Amino acid sequence: MNQLRKLAARHLRPGLLAALAVLALAPAASRATDIAHANIPSPIPDNELRIGSHVFKLPPGDWTLVQGQTFTVSNAGNRDAEIFRGVVVLVDKEQFRVAIDLSLPVQDAPGLATWGDDSCASNSGALHATPMTKFGGQQCLAVFGHPDLLKTFQHTSPYAARWMLAQHVVGLGSAIEIVYTSRQDATFGRLHAFFTAPYFDSDEAMTRWAAALEDSLKRVFASKAFSATLPALPVLPASIQANDSASGMVRPGAAMATDAAAAARDAWMACLRKEAARLDDRKTPANEVGSAIYFNCRELELKGVTATIAPSRLAVMSSSEINELFEGAHRQVVDSGVATNLVLEHRAGRAPDKTADKSDKARNGKR
Repeated sequence: MNQLRKLAARHLRPGLLAALAVLALAPAASRATDIAHANIPSPIPDNELRIGSHVFKLPPGDWTLVQGQTFTVSNAGNRDAEIFRGVVVLVDKEQFRVAIDLSLPVQDAPGLATWGDDSCASNSGALHATPMTKFGGQQCLAVFGHPDLLKTFQHTSPYAARWMLAQHVVGLGSAIEIVYTSRQDATFGRLHAFFTAPYFDSDEAMTRWAAALEDSLKRVFASKAFSATLPALPVLPASIQANDSASGMVRPGAAMATDAAAAARDAWMACLRKEAARLDDRKTPANEVGSAIYFNCRELELKGVTATIAPSRLAVMSSSEINELFEGAHRQVVDSGVATNLVLEHRAGRAPDKTADKSDKARNGKR
């Protein structure tokens, strides 16, 4: 009997060790959104998404799943393998920032067939492509440029394009696409990251982010790990942040990035109202009074425009660069007509001008 137990133990031990190894690699229980079974559209509240047993941590922001579909490909065992492809989008104050298009098998399946997923092909149109061989499989890292991202989405991701049009998302013009793919015997992974072009100010910046993307994904796409944290997003240029601040300043109720930005907007609006009450004479056109109060509150406007720019970034900006970004943001403020509207509101809230009433009565009495 003891010999039978020893024999059984010898046969069970390798399987048990293999099972323990899988458990050690498996991710801890998380609240990651299972995008293969989520409603569309659907928010990603914890910035974590899951396909099968693989979990991906997204950079901070309000991400939304806007497209998803499951399709099948054949494998060596003549069985259909399920592949899920999902598209998540990051939008900030109706401005497009990033879209991530992720494809992954729901379960590994030996001998997965290809279906034209080679981003390094000679006819792919990549600005830069690097084929590699790692973990015994083929991998590729490529960079593309898009002059019209909305047109690209309408062709490759029509549901995502419709969602963004329905949400009145802007900023879908020039864009950079970074793609990382990996194909092994039993699995593969592919991720496209689309950025609004201002995120990258040089080829070197794109190369660095692409390399960081490969480092974060290569083990997961080869099923050597079960979780990955995507690299942090590049920092937007100060001019883009300033325009965002200007949008927040001129749109009442707009979500502000920080408490400091909200306080700056309140101080600027208080200055405009005070100057409108001080300067308005009812005889000058409201837009001319508005121009004057803009000038008198210029310092507070500048504080509001720069409120969301990181102090470390602001400290190294030249005076000409600060002035340039402020002038661009100020044009947006002026175009909004916020000062003119405040002058009109001030006039509407005042009692009728008595001298004007007397002249009206005098004219009426002469008739």
